[in-house]
Amino acid sequence: MIPRFQDSCGKVTGPQLQIVNMPAQQGFSLTELLVALAISAVLLLAASTLLVAGKESWRSQQRLNSAQEIERYSVLQLRRAIRQAQQVNLDSDAQHLRLTYLAQEGSRNCLGQEQTAATEFIDQFQVGDDQLRCNGQALIAGIAELRFSYGVDLNDDGRILEDEHLPVPHCCIPVRSLRFRLSFSGINAGREPVEYSAALRRY
Repeated sequence: MIPRFQDSCGKVTGPQLQIVNMPAQQGFSLTELLVALAISAVLLLAASTLLVAGKESWRSQQRLNSAQEIERYSVLQLRRAIRQAQQVNLDSDAQHLRLTYLAQEGSRNCLGQEQTAATEFIDQFQVGDDQLRCNGQALIAGIAELRFSYGVDLNDDGRILEDEHLPVPHCCIPVRSLRFRLSFSGINAGREPVEYSAALRRY
């Protein structure tokens, strides 16, 4: 049944429509959009800056770890070789170190090869193609240069003084100790060289 209504004069009229006013839908203004875009750009820039800084920090740590590992391994190998040697050969020089050993039971050379007991063998250390090499075989990469100096007791006082380190072995006085200086290559090329020393065990 369709509802009927009476107006103020008593006249019957048809159905009345009731209009409901809805609040107008509002969007973002141009100013608000520009502010939002500016804030987003600042946040993106900050995030990218942090990402780049984190990546560079990771690379620096990797370079440091690499340099430390190369240095640690090289020093360990050279010091052990020098300390166990019977003598430094006279044909050694500033860039080549030749060491003579007297093999004991189970003795091995610098390449891990077992040697016959009571026999002499020679290990030679040098750098080639940015690698520390022993008997021509690469031990580790990342070494640009390796220089040796040979300590001899010239005045026979039982000490090796600063001016008693020679670029080559002395012809007549045995070498008691060595200094070796490592320079790095590759990602560690800018690092300062490091210097170490070691004495032959018989001294």
